[in-house]
Amino acid sequence: MSYLGIYLDQIVKKKGFSSDTELAKFLDISRQHISRIRREGAMSDEKCLLVAQVLDINPLELFALVRARKSKTKETREIWMELHKKTKRVKAYILLNSNE
Repeated sequence: MSYLGIYLDQIVKKKGFSSDTELAKFLDISRQHISRIRREGAMSDEKCLLVAQVLDINPLELFALVRARKSKTKETREIWMELHKKTKRVKAYILLNSNE
């Protein structure tokens, strides 16, 4: 499973879906497309934005992850993954410090 599959699993859990078929209907894509996202780690910008909104995360987190997967060189892949990690850390920092 691709790393994007983890985000799909989070939606399934959050929405209480019992199958990828329900997830596919929610995202308005085919069941086969869900399988491709899980297998290949590719998702459109529009679906990244929808997933980010549902999970209340920064869309850059997903955009960077998808771009890293598409990168042709190790150098650009590493840059996109660093952005991905930084956006995740920002969210974690905000959550940890929201009680102050």
